[in-house]
Amino acid sequence: MKQTIALLLILIIPNLIFSQNRKDWTQLDYLNFDKNYPFETEKDISGLFFITPSITFDYYTEPIIVFDQENNEILRLRVGESDVITCFNGQKYNRYNTKKPLSPWLLSLSPDYFSIAFECIETNDKFYIVRLNDDQLGYIKKDNENFTKETVEEFVVRWTSLGFDFDRINNPLRAENSQSAKIITNELTGKYKIWTGEVLEMKGDWLKIKSIKEEIGWIKWREGEKILIRMYYAC
Repeated sequence: MKQTIALLLILIIPNLIFSQNRKDWTQLDYLNFDKNYPFETEKDISGLFFITPSITFDYYTEPIIVFDQENNEILRLRVGESDVITCFNGQKYNRYNTKKPLSPWLLSLSPDYFSIAFECIETNDKFYIVRLNDDQLGYIKKDNENFTKETVEEFVVRWTSLGFDFDRINNPLRAENSQSAKIITNELTGKYKIWTGEVLEMKGDWLKIKSIKEEIGWIKWREGEKILIRMYYAC
């Protein structure tokens, strides 16, 4: 009986302590210790630019449609109040389909926080040619007013305005936008590896930011095609 009680205490007490401590967590605690939301950088960007729904396009009343090279409809998304109805390759799309996934650069099928961005890898006289997954391409007419062209820099500035995370150990905050610039140190980096902040300016591959601890400095947001930060896509 005593052994049973002791075992229960061993199992329960750490959970109670964890729960109690979690109530006092700061944003840095959540960024670094929440196992349900581990830090991952964004996917590489190898395309020329992004094609996104136009700000004048009401996709709650009209579907988003993308065609194949023969002008056959290959993708249709209709955003409703409770679901995003998706038809891909002629069939209702199951987001858990791993054989032929719909995998543009950005896709959130939540009706509350719907977002989509196609990476344009090539253009011709009439079409933007975009990546739908690793094997399939879509064709969007350049004169289709439901879509707009967005440079990679414009895209990153837009989405980091909602917030972003970065690995301060491997991508330190610096006094200037240079790899040789002085690193801005903070005693909390010994405990917290992942940080967040507010973007103040973009200059090339660098972002000038105000950290969560009000420090002003520069971090890199990309190296070549590799993206070094995680952006927020919902408030």
